Formats: sequence, C-alpha cells, structure tokens
Amino acid sequence: MFKFVGFLLLMIWSQAVCGDDVTDGTELVLSFLINRHGDRTPMQSSVIMSTDPEALAELTLQYGYGQLTPNGIRRAYQLGKHIRNRYNELLSANYNRSEVYIRSTDVTRAKKTILSALAAIYPPAGERWNPNLDWEPVPYTTLPLKYDFNTPNVNCPKFTDAYGSLYLLPNAEFSAKYSDILNVLSKQLGFNITEYPALVSGVYDVYASQKSLGLDLPEELEAVYDEIEKAANEAYGLINGVEEFIPLQAGALLNEFYTYADVAISGADTPRLRLYSAHDLNVYSFQAVTKVEKQGAPKYASAYTLELRRITATGQYVVLPVYLPSPGSDVVYLQVEGCDVLCDYNQFVEITKVNARDIDTWRTECGFTEDLVVDESSFD
Repeated sequence: MFKFVGFLLLMIWSQAVCGDDVTDGTELVLSFLINRHGDRTPMQSSVIMSTDPEALAELTLQYGYGQLTPNGIRRAYQLGKHIRNRYNELLSANYNRSEVYIRSTDVTRAKKTILSALAAIYPPAGERWNPNLDWEPVPYTTLPLKYDFNTPNVNCPKFTDAYGSLYLLPNAEFSAKYSDILNVLSKQLGFNITEYPALVSGVYDVYASQKSLGLDLPEELEAVYDEIEKAANEAYGLINGVEEFIPLQAGALLNEFYTYADVAISGADTPRLRLYSAHDLNVYSFQAVTKVEKQGAPKYASAYTLELRRITATGQYVVLPVYLPSPGSDVVYLQVEGCDVLCDYNQFVEITKVNARDIDTWRTECGFTEDLVVDESSFD
C-alpha cells in the first residue's frame, strides 16, 4: 500500500514538473513583446510621498530623476537573457536586422533598458571587434514622443486631459476594501488618502523605487508591504483600466500586431521578433486591449508577449499571450476572454478588434494635431 501511494505521488510530481506545455506541437512564427523598463529612480514630483524624501533625493542625485539604476540595468539584462532563451529559435547568434525589430520610447530609462537587454540577447559570437570587451553594439529605433503611439500619456489629448483627474476620483468600494491600508498610508503621508484611493499606486511606485535604491521602509510599512502592493495593483486599474481610454492607450500597438502577424502568415519576409521597450502603462494597456486578465501594476522589466504559433499537425495559426511578471520568474500563460489558451488567430482578431486602431484613427480619436505641444516632464 505504501509503495503504491509513493508511486502515485511520484507520478503526480512528475506530471507537475515535466508535464506537457501548451506549446508542444506548435511552431513559433512571430513574437511581439512589450516590456517595462528596469528599476529607476523616482520621478521628481513623487519624491514627496517617500517615507524619507531628503534621503531619497540624495540617493537620486547621482543618476537623476526617472533614470535607470544599476539594479535596473541588471534586471534589464536578465530580461534579455529571458528573451534569448525563449526566442532563440528565431534568432541567429549575431544580430541580423532581418530577424528582429527593436524599438524604444524616446525616454532615457526605456532606451537604456533595451540596450542592457540587447547585451544579453546578442553576446559576442565569432570574431570580436574588440577581444577585451564582452559586448556588441546593436541598433534600435525610436520616434519623438509627439508621434509615438506608445506615449499616449503625453501625445493623446483626450487621454492626457482625463489622466490627472482619474487620480482624484473617489471610489467607495475600493476605500472600504482597503480601509486598513489606506489608514496606514494616510498616517504616513499626513493627509487622508482614502478620498483619493488611486494615489495608492503612486505611493507604492515610490516605495518600490526607494527600496530598490537601498532605502528601507519603516518597520510598520514593511510589515504590510505585500498588502500595499495588492492594493496598488487594484488602484492601478482605477487610472489605466478605464474602458473608454483603453483603445487610446494601446489600440495602435494591437493594430501593429495584426499587421505583422498577417505578413508572417502570408509567408513574406518580416522580422519574427518584435521588441518594444516602454513603460508600465504600455504593458498593462496591451494586456487590456487583448482582453486577457490584467495582472496589476507591471513590475520593473516585466514583459507581455503575443506569440503567433502554428499547430504543426493542422497548420492552424494561434495566439498565445505570455506574461513575464519579473525577469527570473516563470512565465504565465494568459487566456483571451472567450477563447482557448491557444486562441485561433482569426478568432483572436474578432474578439479584440473593437480595441484596435490604425494610426490615423488613433490620432483622430485622441484629438492629435500637428501643432500639439508635448510636455515631456512626465518622464523626468
């Protein structure tokens, strides 16, 4: 009897560890990935919410506000290792522009993140241009903030005009659910945050930044940090999960996926790995427009990928949404609402097209005009 139970437990364990992956029996055709930048210093406007604003400002001086830190570079490098490991079959050892498209927002922390990730994706192979340097230069592209659909918080007036007010809206249900945490934060901040619950996401962001820089939280906050994070994840949706604005936040990026998925399916040449280095808003919003369960406020160097795959036995093209919560963690397979985990490509388009926007439609709905003046300070 004991031998049988032991054998049964071994079988269960083996299936859990070595069980089939949903990708078995599929061929990877295209990977379309958007990531958040690595650890950064706080934004200048948010330092006041720190538990020790003076110490945090002092730690920030050597880098500048909103800039990638050494921890951020290391985490971005780990993201690059993940990309190389998971999408190795799409890439040569050396950079080849026909295989990969690389784009960053025109923000220093996002650009530095992709450079750090590329160092891991393309370590020196073959003949080295400098035998003493374990690095190869790899190019990426960018657009001015004014014209980049991945920066709607500065170039989409309909969204930007509403963005600030969303932080100030009361939410009785949220405030009741997280009343204990809100009371703790109110005591720390010196004002009643219960009236502005969406601000919890901003407070948590500052705490995450200061912890990454080595500035500890007071014991009473550290003891409930996990609960603060849980509240912040939900609060993030109060600002960035409003259905009216979701197509403006990532509808153009979704349309870009359709465009290059169609090219890949046709058999025409196109880079089979597309990388977009951006921000937490982008990762969250891309989940939203693809109608998967949103995973809360994206952590540093998290990444969300749509993998276009072909089922080898049938030739059917399917979409697999893949989320990397943090470099070094396991990926999570997400499911499109109303579809299988491996979602038929045509069905995926049918389900999500309500959120897709071509660039001209996106600009029209945003209220974009050529004389628009972009405020880049939100990235400082």
